[in-house]
Amino acid sequence: MGFWSNQRGNTAMIFAICVIPLLAIAGGAIDMTRHRTASVETQAALDAALLYVAHDLGERDINVLKVEAREVFDEQMRGRGVTIHDFEIVQDGDDITATVDGDIETTLMGLAGVPKLNVSRVSQVRHSERKFEIAIAFDTTGSMAGDKIVQARAAAKLLVDKIDAATSKTSSRRFALVPFTTWVNVGPDNWNKNWIDKDGRSDVSATNLLPRTSRVALYEALGEVWPGCVEAREYPLDVNDTRPRRRNPETLFTPSFYPDEPDDRRRYANDYLDDGGWSWNAMNVISDVSKYGVAIVQASTNGRGLALGRDDDDDDDDDDDDDDDDKRGNRGRGNNGAPDLKRTYRFYSDVSTPVGPGFNCATRPIVPLTENASYIKSEIDRLQAEGSTNMSEGVAWGWRVLSPEAPFKQGGAYDDRSVDKVMVLLSDGNNHVSARSDMRGSDYSAYGYAANGRMGVPSRPSQDQIWTEMDKRTLEACSNAKAAGVIIYTVRLELDDTRSDGVLSKCATSPEHYLDVPDASQLGEAFSRIADDVLQLYLAK
Repeated sequence: MGFWSNQRGNTAMIFAICVIPLLAIAGGAIDMTRHRTASVETQAALDAALLYVAHDLGERDINVLKVEAREVFDEQMRGRGVTIHDFEIVQDGDDITATVDGDIETTLMGLAGVPKLNVSRVSQVRHSERKFEIAIAFDTTGSMAGDKIVQARAAAKLLVDKIDAATSKTSSRRFALVPFTTWVNVGPDNWNKNWIDKDGRSDVSATNLLPRTSRVALYEALGEVWPGCVEAREYPLDVNDTRPRRRNPETLFTPSFYPDEPDDRRRYANDYLDDGGWSWNAMNVISDVSKYGVAIVQASTNGRGLALGRDDDDDDDDDDDDDDDDKRGNRGRGNNGAPDLKRTYRFYSDVSTPVGPGFNCATRPIVPLTENASYIKSEIDRLQAEGSTNMSEGVAWGWRVLSPEAPFKQGGAYDDRSVDKVMVLLSDGNNHVSARSDMRGSDYSAYGYAANGRMGVPSRPSQDQIWTEMDKRTLEACSNAKAAGVIIYTVRLELDDTRSDGVLSKCATSPEHYLDVPDASQLGEAFSRIADDVLQLYLAK
């Protein structure tokens, strides 16, 4: 057989011919992966350096800041394998731009004549343009006790610190805190504000009491102080940011008043008055207002006595005088409507335990939007775990603290494109109000008893019916807030069930805004990621 016709070594020859390009291709995939990683790491380091400059710009010399920013960049890039040839930060009016140019050495791509891959990145901040309003809706229910709340407090403070350190002016970011359990506490010092139904004018205020009963006055008469929790407004006001108006009492917020329950501590959690007997129907005992001292109320021409409260102003202005400042006209009865009736009241109380009308209102008050990061962190440190979960109220009030409307009025206008409204919702549990087999239908909550008809369930509901309605309202509050322009991040902590996953994942602005944290020790990483994501809004490029 001739040399040229002999095929016994063709495989080896073909392999020898192909091995170099094959190695180049395989090495190219490895080198391109390294290049992508280097580009991401370089961008992150450049962003950090630029935000360092932006934070102190105007207070310190920019040339000094540039030197320190390069040190920040170099520290983050240490050991990354990127050779930096050029690093520059330039200010042009309100725009601060950072650029970097470098490269990485290839491995096997060098066999194909490509010894290096370029790494060039750009980052830009528009100084003084973007503003952040960030509300942390913080689940402080009993299941958060122990390491969970310790880790959650640390994570929330980390988020505040990161955003505080990265923003250029204190006025560029404001924080609010909304602790929630079964209730939300708006602060007892707000009892006399126009958005509180202090005169008992709404139907919610009459729940288990008499129409026009001032719950604030009733607290005082019982020797108690309203602790600051409020009931949910009637649906759909409970899941909306509708402005509270005195001429429309149902838009006002009603002080919580947990009724005295029958004299049986084994079955009823909140027995604090002597009811003087037994009844097969718990609601008969609960709705007997004579035990609070509203013993005699004469009938009026319209059947509605003022009970304890008196309407001092019905002109819908922001003050409490009788002047129609906004020229809307007195559309309610005001001070000149139903006559002020003579009434005789008898008040008494044998309160000797923590139970009472403020029972279960243990959550800390809301902190409205503030530039004071230290104060927010001090309030986070004071959070304790107690109570059950009502995410609907947590979301609704997380939205309201970001609103330009009352109650708090501190949020920027919804149409202000320079303001980003962000809510971070943290919870470790599902919505819960316990169903009860007696005539109450449920425990008392921000919706009253199930028997009161405000929860949207039958008067004797199943537990599943309560849960389903609460989840529905939570998602409706989330949808309404998102429609108003609020960006919602949700964090699920140490929970693995389809119900909580469905609620929190759908509540979030997008799947990327939903963080599932299986262990409390990972909360810091999750909140740090949220802070980094929020700060990307601050970076123009």
